[in-house]
Amino acid sequence: MCGGVWVSWGSLLVLVWVVGHAGQLAACTPTSTSFTSTSTFFASSTSTSQPHSTTTHKEGTVREVLAGRQVYSYRSYKDVQIFHFSVPPHVSLSVYNFTANDSLACEPRNITIFLQAHSYPVINPDGAMYPPGLWVNRSRMYEAHLRSDLKPALLSVHYPVAGDWFMVAFIDEASNRITQAGLFPSCHSWLQATATHQQQGDVTTIVPEIHSYQDIQLLQKIKDLHYYRFYVPSSAWVVAVIISNCMDVENNTVSCPIDVAFRARALPDTESIETVFHTCSNGAAEDSCTAEFIPEEEAWHYLQLTTSIEAQLTIAVRLHCCDDVRDSNHLLGKENLDQVFPEESSALLDGTAFTMFNNDSEFINASIPQDDNEQPGHIIVVPATKPNHNAAGSCWPRHNLVKKTFGGNFVFEYDLPPNENGSVPLLLDISNRSPTILTFNLESVTDIGGTLVVELAISPFINSNMTQNISISGCITLGIREEPDEEGECARGHQVLVNTSSHFTKGLSVSIPFPEPGMWYLTLKPWCYLLNASESVECSEADTSILFHISSASCLDGKCGTYGSCYQYISGGFIFSTCVCDAGYRGWGCTDDSQATPNWELLLSTLLLTLSNLFFLPAVILALRRRYFAEALVYAFTMVFSTFYHACDQEAYVFCLMRLSVMQFCDFYSAIFSFWVTLIAMAGLPHSLYSLLHVAGAMIVALGVEYDRTGLWVFVVPSVSAFLVMVSSWIWHCKLQQSCYPSKQYWLTSLLPGVLLAASGLICYAFFETHDNYYYVHSIWHATMALAILCLLPPRREKEDNVFKPKTPSLLAYTIYPTSHTIA
Repeated sequence: MCGGVWVSWGSLLVLVWVVGHAGQLAACTPTSTSFTSTSTFFASSTSTSQPHSTTTHKEGTVREVLAGRQVYSYRSYKDVQIFHFSVPPHVSLSVYNFTANDSLACEPRNITIFLQAHSYPVINPDGAMYPPGLWVNRSRMYEAHLRSDLKPALLSVHYPVAGDWFMVAFIDEASNRITQAGLFPSCHSWLQATATHQQQGDVTTIVPEIHSYQDIQLLQKIKDLHYYRFYVPSSAWVVAVIISNCMDVENNTVSCPIDVAFRARALPDTESIETVFHTCSNGAAEDSCTAEFIPEEEAWHYLQLTTSIEAQLTIAVRLHCCDDVRDSNHLLGKENLDQVFPEESSALLDGTAFTMFNNDSEFINASIPQDDNEQPGHIIVVPATKPNHNAAGSCWPRHNLVKKTFGGNFVFEYDLPPNENGSVPLLLDISNRSPTILTFNLESVTDIGGTLVVELAISPFINSNMTQNISISGCITLGIREEPDEEGECARGHQVLVNTSSHFTKGLSVSIPFPEPGMWYLTLKPWCYLLNASESVECSEADTSILFHISSASCLDGKCGTYGSCYQYISGGFIFSTCVCDAGYRGWGCTDDSQATPNWELLLSTLLLTLSNLFFLPAVILALRRRYFAEALVYAFTMVFSTFYHACDQEAYVFCLMRLSVMQFCDFYSAIFSFWVTLIAMAGLPHSLYSLLHVAGAMIVALGVEYDRTGLWVFVVPSVSAFLVMVSSWIWHCKLQQSCYPSKQYWLTSLLPGVLLAASGLICYAFFETHDNYYYVHSIWHATMALAILCLLPPRREKEDNVFKPKTPSLLAYTIYPTSHTIA
């Protein structure tokens, strides 16, 4: 006999919730997954270093606040800033509020935002082409724009999927100009983000039937629309939603229209391709409407019933699984409640008893808390004497792949399970009679920062004398299997197609950047057709052997083409890999050469930046002739290390004598020290002070270059200090000699040209350098500085004992040169 029970709505919700979770454990396959109450929402499912807070202001509203973070101008993906949000279950609307501000005295800048569920957005804001075989635009991406002027920008997302959401932000104003630090104001932009999630409160949980071992029906009265949810365990093949006994309550008629919308992990959305729709129109009370859907495994699924009238109906959800089902007598067993709710199960055993009869006329008691404020409803539990349907006969062959992890981030692959002797099969035989499924699982956060590569090929050992060609079409999908249609196309996933008609079509490769976590499916379906014919025929063989390789690596197989390098970055606590391109190449794999620099220009830039340092050679020779041996050594040091630094810092024609950072230090140090020793030499100081200032300058410049080698002050402080020493010495010489020092000839023929050359070089270096003209302008800087030294270097140094003849005793004796300079 059928067993029935009347319960309050509050009792019903708790009952079906408990049964739904317990049914997960007793359904298709056992699982250790646990759940928390939907009224409790944790701020983040992933531990990150990102400043983050989550508050619940009122029932059904969750607010997330992310602290402000600096955003940068976009030149490549390494410049993006990653933000992370956690969306709670059954949210009907998420509103994101963005504000940005700049540092003082800076103009507002344009900021671009991309938001996506599950994984990092794959973007190309510069319009670069993606490499061939790259699968992008896999899920819906949301875009927003704002200015850094504190004016808020809102982004609304209707019916978002629960779980991790990732956002990337950057400044969309990449300037081509090279600005020298300290000469221009340093502008920084910060972005703050707030998310408000509105949860749908009236979501009823349904207990699904498993292979019709129970006949569980929910009697409901609905008006307008109502939401339901149920949990689908692993190995579920198909879900059937059965609506029966539909009546128009107001008119007491047996016909009423019902629209059914079905979606996994989120409330149904009319604009989402993941939502499946079905329309029911019952003509008689005993008729039923059945809508079948392909579910996601181990996920919550949501139903939306919509009607234009007030309707009374009975709804049931039936799961058909591929694996064997455990005894349904333990659907509400105490051991299942303890596994699913170790804390709540004890509380559920106190209160009103619920009775459920099984096939052996035994009953199970469970307690349900009462809520007198809820409206009464019905739940009818009708156990069947035997299953009336089993999906095992219609299930396709399935191979659950095993993950093998290697050293390094994002480096792993998937293989078939090993044989009894521990060896892994090289080939896989797939059936020619039905599709075959390969499944593999990606973990959240840790597996999504690289590129997943799926390679497929037909075995080269297939007999070439066959009278048939074999074509294998397939679909790569996330979360749900998909069978390719007769044309081999995939409505939701990515198509794969290989055949034996040509050597070039026997294999293919699909790259998936930043793959979403979860269960992935590779569904393969063989087709056979006669040679030189396009019509399919029945395959002469039962199986077809294939080769496959599914792996993950940073960037594109750890590489970025000829003109790019692969790096790993951390932003907001999340690690990702990306390519950094050179020589004008762009794109995800540095393969877009639409704006690439020609080879002759790359060679020219290398030659200009290196050979322009030969202008220091005349300065070295002149310094030796005039007995400025220390200065000659510094100029030669500058010439050598500037040459090798620029040879190592090129994009194509590269030669590195040693580590780039070492040569960069030597280049900056020697260049600044050259200014110092030249100005000290022009001062005309005695040897005692001359040596002291050389040592002091060497230490001061080394400290400054190590502290900030690209800063303005590391150049200004030594140069101004040496200039003051030089001016002070000249004033003292003028006072002692009662005449102008140095001579007018030196002022006109040496000092004036040298100052003009140095000033023009500094102006070009500071104000006219861009990324496009860098090698021209910087080469001019090399030449003008070397020629300026050639002009500014004082005449031949006299011996100390010949020229040091002070007229009066003094604590500080200066070397007194002749009134007029004779340039050697």
